Amino acid sequence: MLYDPICGRKVSAGSSGVICVEYKKRKYYFCSEGCRASFQREAERIRLHELARVGALLSSGKVRWGMA
Repeated sequence: MLYDPICGRKVSAGSSGVICVEYKKRKYYFCSEGCRASFQREAERIRLHELARVGALLSSGKVRWGMA
């Protein structure tokens, strides 16, 4: 099961009507056109937020994993 990165709803990649966008070699799934449009306006901020959530620390354009 996948989650819409905008509203957090569960979406199934195989069901009809699910909207998919590929951004920087990663696929994102959405429950509606509104969520897709919101993502496209703020795609880089959302991607950086995801990296921060999994422990990536950005420094001088480089990604370092772990704590500094």
